[in-house]
Amino acid sequence: MPGMKSGLNLDNPLLAAAFRSALLHQGMVALLVFGVLALAWVSVREWRPASAGGAASASSARGQAAEPAWRMLLRVGFGLIWIFDGLLQAQPSMVVGLPSRVIQPGAASSPAWVQHLVNWAGTSWSYHPVQAAAATVWIQVGIGCWMLAARRGRWSQLAGLAGLGWGLTVWVFGEAFGGIFAPGLTWLFGAPGAATFYCLAGGMIALPERYWRAPWLGRAAASVLGAFFAGMAVLQAWPGRGFWQGRLHGGPGTLTGMIQSMAQTPQPGFLASLVRGFASFTAAHGFAVNLFAVVALALIGAALLAGVALMTSAAGRSGPAAPGADLRLIGLRLIRVAVIVAVLLCLADWVLIEDLGIFGGLGTDPNSMIPMGLILVAGYLALAPVPARVAATEPVVVAPQAAAPQAAAAAQIAAAQAAPAQAVPPQVPTPAAAGDADRDAPAPVASGDADPAVPGWRKRLS
Repeated sequence: MPGMKSGLNLDNPLLAAAFRSALLHQGMVALLVFGVLALAWVSVREWRPASAGGAASASSARGQAAEPAWRMLLRVGFGLIWIFDGLLQAQPSMVVGLPSRVIQPGAASSPAWVQHLVNWAGTSWSYHPVQAAAATVWIQVGIGCWMLAARRGRWSQLAGLAGLGWGLTVWVFGEAFGGIFAPGLTWLFGAPGAATFYCLAGGMIALPERYWRAPWLGRAAASVLGAFFAGMAVLQAWPGRGFWQGRLHGGPGTLTGMIQSMAQTPQPGFLASLVRGFASFTAAHGFAVNLFAVVALALIGAALLAGVALMTSAAGRSGPAAPGADLRLIGLRLIRVAVIVAVLLCLADWVLIEDLGIFGGLGTDPNSMIPMGLILVAGYLALAPVPARVAATEPVVVAPQAAAPQAAAAAQIAAAQAAPAQAVPPQVPTPAAAGDADRDAPAPVASGDADPAVPGWRKRLS
């Protein structure tokens, strides 16, 4: 495609020096902007009335529930991935190599309109390669730090939206729509693109707090993933695409050729040997490898969809002894098994076929299997949430002048409550003792209120 070729060497020392200088300058600007914003934030908080601010913070702290586990996993996991992607983008070969070595091959087999769109992005990059590469580094590192720092509230939602927006940009221009319009689309190669899961995670992080523990959220995530795995199984089993043959027309099959090309990437020797060994195994047993992939993808998709169906049917029934409780438990266990198998399959594909995706000097991200695994686990955690608990509660502080009276009053109440328990129980006197007590007792003063029913009064009146 015109406009994406460059006669510059990937390891050009002048470009490398200019790239490092741009990284330093843009980093200093970013730190300055961050410092100004932090100073403004602290100043605004100090200028607010102390009483109103304290009351508002106390009420909000008492009313906030803890961040659910699924959201924390997505926020922290994808925050770290964004930072790691930014560090990969800081490789000097990205300045020139990204348009011609990464973007162009990804769009080569796509329709013409996709090629023109990606070509425009590559041409724009080539006009200012150093500044564009440095800006990409800080954008991705900034999104990752933002997700890690903002745990809740509007800033956290904005971090999710930033990840969604930049992920969509990468998916369209950097991954050519994840290759969904190109022939040979397969889950084994990372379809529909790693940035798809970045966008999905950003959208889930940006959800308002009232949806954090909504019962439909986990079911929706599991349903989408189940349909996705089922569709990928059908696509993988479709004949005539070269995946059922280890060798095709005297050359490597589609899957074998992909693995062999990844094995040629500069990387550690043990990893290259492992990938080459799996390529040889696939060339000799291509039908068995593809059959295993089809069956695994189909079973994962069916288990996710069946589990969601069971949990949905049990949603209207309540009570521990209700029949719906058993259906929900069965559905949850079915989804748990499907998620475990899917994560293990993702890890195997990430190592044996995608070859980790970070070596060679032009790796931009760890490919789609790690983000996909995070989405799977987060979807299960949203289905089986832990009980909500209060995130933070501020202790009640008693003023010094009011502490002493309150303590004295509490001591008096405790003593009054303990007094009856320490009293000696009354003893019933014998008749003889009662008579002696009546004779020895002093004569009471006559009163109109005296009770004539008392035995001593009857003796004296008689």
